[in-house]
Amino acid sequence: MSGVTPITPRVSAHLRDLLTQRIPQEAAARRQVLADPRWQVTWDMTAVERASIRAAARAHIADMRERGELLDTVDALMTHAVRIELTRRGWDHDWPPVPNIAPRAGRWPGSVDQQWPAKINARLPADLVARVHAACWHTSAEAIGELRRWRDNHPEVVTEHRAPTLWAQYKALADQVTTPGDVWRQALGRLLAP
Repeated sequence: MSGVTPITPRVSAHLRDLLTQRIPQEAAARRQVLADPRWQVTWDMTAVERASIRAAARAHIADMRERGELLDTVDALMTHAVRIELTRRGWDHDWPPVPNIAPRAGRWPGSVDQQWPAKINARLPADLVARVHAACWHTSAEAIGELRRWRDNHPEVVTEHRAPTLWAQYKALADQVTTPGDVWRQALGRLLAP
């Protein structure tokens, strides 16, 4: 699978602020890398020489991003963070296909409203997003099935204050579900945590 997939995780304002502070620092690091004389273009060069140097500089920056040495864009930072998180969880491997009954986008069963006030927009490699989706589904499928059955048996609005016992049941099942949003937030939080 090639290409990119947009994601828009909801996060805490603090996490968004940490990201907002980090990107300019990384952009400054990129400027330092590009200040190296080997990437300097002068007008006494031929057009082919200038194009070649610019292409080599872009490739160098892309390689640094791929290795996680330069995280100067939200996309690069999130991609690196998610790869680390998948490795940490032991999820960085191929997963079986995701069945049609799996959530495709938006809110997953078990997503408890945490009042995440901020959003982050990123474009991640499509295969990485697909891996996160598959990992979340396959590690949470049983709990999602139980949540769906629980919801069928309790179609009324259940809140902590209105029905504490039912809410506790729901919450116990929901705690067994890992959503893609959980992965995006945890990946970003671990990378940006001081």
